Amino acid sequence: MHILYFFTFFQSILSVQIPLSKFKVLKSMDAFKLSNYGNVQYYGPIQMGTPNQQLSVIFDTGSPYLWVPSDKCTLLKCHLSKRFYTQKSTTYKNYSQSDEIEYASGSCKGFWGSDYVQLLGDSNTRVLTNILFTYYDSGFDAVQSDGLLGLSNEKEIDNIFDLAYKEGNIKSNLFAMELKSKEEQSLFYYDEIPNEIMNNVEWVRVLRNDYWTVKVLSISVNGQFIKAGKYKEALIDSGTSLLYLPEKVVLSIFEELILSNCRLLDGNMFCPCSIPKSEVDNYPKIAMFLEGIILELDITDYMILDFSFQGMCYIGIEVESQMNLMIFGDIVMRKYVIVFDKQNNKIGFKGVEKLTNIKTTAIFWIEIFGFGAIIISCLLLQMKLMKL
Repeated sequence: MHILYFFTFFQSILSVQIPLSKFKVLKSMDAFKLSNYGNVQYYGPIQMGTPNQQLSVIFDTGSPYLWVPSDKCTLLKCHLSKRFYTQKSTTYKNYSQSDEIEYASGSCKGFWGSDYVQLLGDSNTRVLTNILFTYYDSGFDAVQSDGLLGLSNEKEIDNIFDLAYKEGNIKSNLFAMELKSKEEQSLFYYDEIPNEIMNNVEWVRVLRNDYWTVKVLSISVNGQFIKAGKYKEALIDSGTSLLYLPEKVVLSIFEELILSNCRLLDGNMFCPCSIPKSEVDNYPKIAMFLEGIILELDITDYMILDFSFQGMCYIGIEVESQMNLMIFGDIVMRKYVIVFDKQNNKIGFKGVEKLTNIKTTAIFWIEIFGFGAIIISCLLLQMKLMKL
């Protein structure tokens, strides 16, 4: 999980209003509503302890742990947000074990314990689980939620939906996320995911037993394939706001953007906030080829309108240099409804284009021999058709 370290740059030049409205009734027959802060953070309310105490958490598919600030936290941020008061819960248990969780751009320190947790208003998800009760964190000042709910593919750690499923309280431990821009409601599906979603997803195998990683066959910018080098995997991470790609790919995108009236400011790319629909095609189109599907983005997908400077809006694409894998954060996840199947180690994408066998073959040759392979593939295909 990347915790928005680009906020450090923006805090001095941007004005983003923090929503002050309280959470409404959030559980419907189909989904749980998530709050959206600036199209870069998606979080929702949970209840903890006995009696219940309400806090908010980011729903993070990039990490496995649940943590919330405790009443032992003395940071200013803790006094401005909600904390969990351990002494007020009759079901709280302290393990007397300190620990620190490190993320790509921050960390938190606390002590392990356990208590009951559930989504706000849904007792079917009420389970006893391990929690890190924090007393210190760094790098989370811009985060609007109180804590974080880990939903990674870690097989050794059960999230609250795994536990509720094992206890027979819900019918499935599958979950799905439908992240939207601020104008639309973002949804988190669990238990019984609507057939309208399940019947229209394309499944992709997950490569690891800890993270939601998928194989990336290739990437193209405006139809030109770019070698990603050692980067062959991508993490599907709702706790990361941006799209992190190999340096060569990012440079290619930025070169195209500069030709389209965009400009760099302190290493960050900005483009005009108001782009007529008729001019969208003048900006780079990015295609990410996975096993069996293609994920496609245009300027309306990777521009973050809430972060602007003098009429120019931030482009949410950065170079990934820490994890040796690409990270498909909220920039990508807003484009598709994504289903996470931990039991069968796969991810489903709704609304994607299928990758045909012919396209897969062409990508294979391009990755090995470069663009000359396109001509070879076309000649081989033509010879095959002539024989028919």
